[in-house]
Amino acid sequence: MGTNSKILETVSKAASDVMSSVVATIRLDDRSPREVIRAVGRLLAPGMPAKAYFEKIRAELRRRLPDDCDVTERRVRAIHDGDARRVDWIEMKALLEIEALEEAKRARKELAATAIRLAALLKAEGPLLDGDEIRALGELSGAMDRAGIEADR
Repeated sequence: MGTNSKILETVSKAASDVMSSVVATIRLDDRSPREVIRAVGRLLAPGMPAKAYFEKIRAELRRRLPDDCDVTERRVRAIHDGDARRVDWIEMKALLEIEALEEAKRARKELAATAIRLAALLKAEGPLLDGDEIRALGELSGAMDRAGIEADR
């Protein structure tokens, strides 16, 4: 009996260490799941009320989570409102991934728009750059558009 209880004690300590590292990883930026899901909603549907972006968040989560994780609009609303008793690590990881990807898309779109405006300004100013440099700027702005991101023109 003594040996079994020692093994259980060791296993429980190891499990608690693993769980504490998971919690530390989730809380890396000191935001709650509620704050993260709200940030994701604002990125997916800027300027829209919360009710409008629940479906978009659900669709994004369904794309990233395994089939056995049934994400409903009600689950998204519970996390958003802070009513969920727990949020699985896989759900939190997917939310953080969605947030990072949406922020990267937005930054890339802004970079493409800036490159296009810069190329237009350089053309208007005259030949400050040689032809190769102007072509390189054009390729940079064109590459952003071919990646599926439309720049504001």
